[in-house]
Amino acid sequence: MLTNCCSCRSLQGIRITQAAVGSRQTMLVTDTGSVYKFGQDAFGDLESSGTGTYTSSPKLLESLKGIFVVQASIGGKFSAVLSREGQVYTFSWGREARLGHASELTDVEPRLLSGPLENALVVQIAAGYCYLLMLAYQPTGM
Repeated sequence: MLTNCCSCRSLQGIRITQAAVGSRQTMLVTDTGSVYKFGQDAFGDLESSGTGTYTSSPKLLESLKGIFVVQASIGGKFSAVLSREGQVYTFSWGREARLGHASELTDVEPRLLSGPLENALVVQIAAGYCYLLMLAYQPTGM
């Protein structure tokens, strides 16, 4: 329940086209392809180590500047965004290439998906607790 809207004043005048809500963070996609994020920045073992920072008001995700994002999705301990060009970027809790790229546990920077699916034209994403489902377009005759 949202009891105090003061934290959303930073979004005044910005048109939100999509919202993704997870257990510890929220991401908002705008009509200009920007992404705002608030909540927990790193997932890791927060209960025992206290790592990660919490942001209570939406902040522009600067690391996606220059990428027109059309969709965001939040899994159990990771996030993903889909660009207008059909590319997928994943971030957070990226131990042992679980996000489709080699990254560290505290790597909260979005990185382009690599591997066998990196050239697939993705049209929609959906995150579950420990997986990312991607709907890819394949033109007829190829």
